[in-house]
Amino acid sequence: HAFTAIDQTSNQCPKSKPWPCRTPNVCLSFALICDGEIDCPDEYDEDPDMCTAKDRPAEEHLQGFINKYRRWLIPNILGEGTPIELATKLVESRTIVDYAKDVHLTEEQAKKLVQFFNGIKSGKQIVLLLLGMPLGAWTELYELFSRIYKSGFMDTVDELPGVQSTEKRFRWNSYPYQQMRKWIA
Repeated sequence: HAFTAIDQTSNQCPKSKPWPCRTPNVCLSFALICDGEIDCPDEYDEDPDMCTAKDRPAEEHLQGFINKYRRWLIPNILGEGTPIELATKLVESRTIVDYAKDVHLTEEQAKKLVQFFNGIKSGKQIVLLLLGMPLGAWTELYELFSRIYKSGFMDTVDELPGVQSTEKRFRWNSYPYQQMRKWIA
């Protein structure tokens, strides 16, 4: 069997508070994990790396998707690596800059990855079809990668060498900011 038995006595927390802090005998409700307030004495419930992973899709789901569409995604968009390596980096890397460094993206790959996420952000399949997305991939792709986008992955896109982003221009040209400019000017 690929699965091993887990010692059911290792987590002594009650079902109502199933999440154990690293500090012994301190248990939390899942609602308190990554909520912006420290609840564990050791602050583990607000660990930045863990909270990044919490907002991302399951590594196993990403790995399956990347494996299914590997001819399209590897190395063209996601860079060099196995599906498990790339899925792990997508779950663990806080931002696109971290990911680009971790998987050694070329400038061309970084540009395509930005286009990929811009297509997801806009919800426009045509952007991804132009990048070579196979027909039938959109629904699963959007479900997985929109979670990565929404978790702040693209927050540092303007720091990528050689990549022009529409992110900042888009935000400042949007309607609410235009309305504020009349009052400021």
